[in-house]
Amino acid sequence: MFTREMAFPEFQPYSKETSEIAERAENHLRRNGYFALKNISCEYSEGVLTLTGWLPTYYLKQVAQTTVACLEGVERIENRIEVVPPETRPVCPV
Repeated sequence: MFTREMAFPEFQPYSKETSEIAERAENHLRRNGYFALKNISCEYSEGVLTLTGWLPTYYLKQVAQTTVACLEGVERIENRIEVVPPETRPVCPV
């Protein structure tokens, strides 16, 4: 039987587990004591958890990574969080 995954190896079918792991990671970040971590987004695919967003320090970037490293199903973390001091961060018009 020929499947879509065979024709398109990069195709990742959406699974409930995928969204649950990303959601659990974001919940861990939000329950952490650091307010800045509440704005970090997580995506999960094939054992890789990707973190994205902005933080003011490299320390908080490392805290975010450490906070989600222990989650079941996470084999590797791709930390794409950018460190941007508050005074240089772009301001969004309201």
